[in-house]
Amino acid sequence: MTASAQLAMSPALDGRFLLVETMGRGGQGRVFRAYDRVLRRDVAIKALHERRGRGAACPLAAEFATWSRLRHPHIVRAHELRQAVTGPLDPGTPYLVLELVRGAPVHRALTAGQESSTLLEELARRILRALDHVHRAGIVHRDLKPGNVLVGPARRGLGRVKLTDFGLASESGRAGEPGRISGSIPYVAPETILGFAVDGRADLYALGVLLFYLSAGELPLASQSPERWLRWHLEGPVADPRRVRRDLSPRLAELITRLTARARDARPKDASDALEMLGVPGPRSASAPACELAPAARARLRFAVDDLRAGRAQELALAALAGDPRAVRGELVRGAASAGLVASTLDRTVAGRSSSLARVVFALLCEQAGDARSAVDRFGLHRALPITLVSGLPVWDRWDHDPRPLRAAELSACSRGIAGFLLEAARKRPLVLIVAPCALADPLAAAVVTRLRRAIARTRSRGILLAM
Repeated sequence: MTASAQLAMSPALDGRFLLVETMGRGGQGRVFRAYDRVLRRDVAIKALHERRGRGAACPLAAEFATWSRLRHPHIVRAHELRQAVTGPLDPGTPYLVLELVRGAPVHRALTAGQESSTLLEELARRILRALDHVHRAGIVHRDLKPGNVLVGPARRGLGRVKLTDFGLASESGRAGEPGRISGSIPYVAPETILGFAVDGRADLYALGVLLFYLSAGELPLASQSPERWLRWHLEGPVADPRRVRRDLSPRLAELITRLTARARDARPKDASDALEMLGVPGPRSASAPACELAPAARARLRFAVDDLRAGRAQELALAALAGDPRAVRGELVRGAASAGLVASTLDRTVAGRSSSLARVVFALLCEQAGDARSAVDRFGLHRALPITLVSGLPVWDRWDHDPRPLRAAELSACSRGIAGFLLEAARKRPLVLIVAPCALADPLAAAVVTRLRRAIARTRSRGILLAM
């Protein structure tokens, strides 16, 4: 096989983006999680199914031109627009490189009909701040729905909120063709159906329907008929969530009712006006200043990193250090980075059903480049983790992975192999492995950590700092 043919078959898209996992599929394309080997960061790749046009004719060109104008903490960042040259995508396939958000669509991250008014009001504030930025840029999103609002994991309260997917966005004031609907039918504003000029109030209407669903646990119309939905948007009853859920705060219920007004002049005039209806957000928790570490705790972490640089393995009890646990972990990560060491956090996944053990192992495999095949084979990493090899490089795709629980014998063998791989990787380059308590609910992660602790206690390892 020629060198050019091998390059074309490589899973590294254009020699730079290593496609790791298929995150979603739609009628026009797929979204992958990928690793940018140049900037050394995780990204999302949105790629079309087929090659369709070049330059300004590329279907993603208009989306990127719109998306790249936006810079806001509650909006997913669009980094680049490219066309595939080599790698797993067909040559000429357009793709967007996006900020990767570790989260889930809002209807999966939250439990519709059971969240508190306080949490839903905070969610509304964050989405409204994002929409305010979009609308001030002269853009209408036009496809606000649950799948396009991402919420990150959080142990308490609401995680990070990000608005995504500007594939249907348009300039404010543009009129559509009457009868031609773009967007998800339950969330389209009446003026969109009638072909009137659309402004930011159409997004506010969609937000009102979304908040109704999250508040009440059901949409304001129980039907899958597009015709019935269109009639409801034009002349249906007032969308009052208190008919379904009486414990909602009057402020939230009034906001939803105003946002879903059929006449757009009856809605808030813009996102800022809607924010005023929710009032000023409450003060931050009084525990926030506790993030500052005591000098003794900071010194203990620094000494632990220095010992690791000298090749000494150790176990560090983070709970014994005074200070907020997040601040302690953050200080340890910063200390490892400044010393040129690898720092990984073993946490739970977004869904909470397993740990992030696979992500930790995969990141270390990506660092090993040509040695990845040997490591996967010697330690049997593919037996319990969704890891395979393509052209000698590790690829992660959950579609072919068997998620069933491991039997006792399998758990022992798999944990032995994964622990062995981590210890070997640490000998090549010192590793700080921070273990969050919630990760130990995963039997495989707990078994691996137990083996690592035994290896450290028996001084059979070097170059690893296990922080728990």
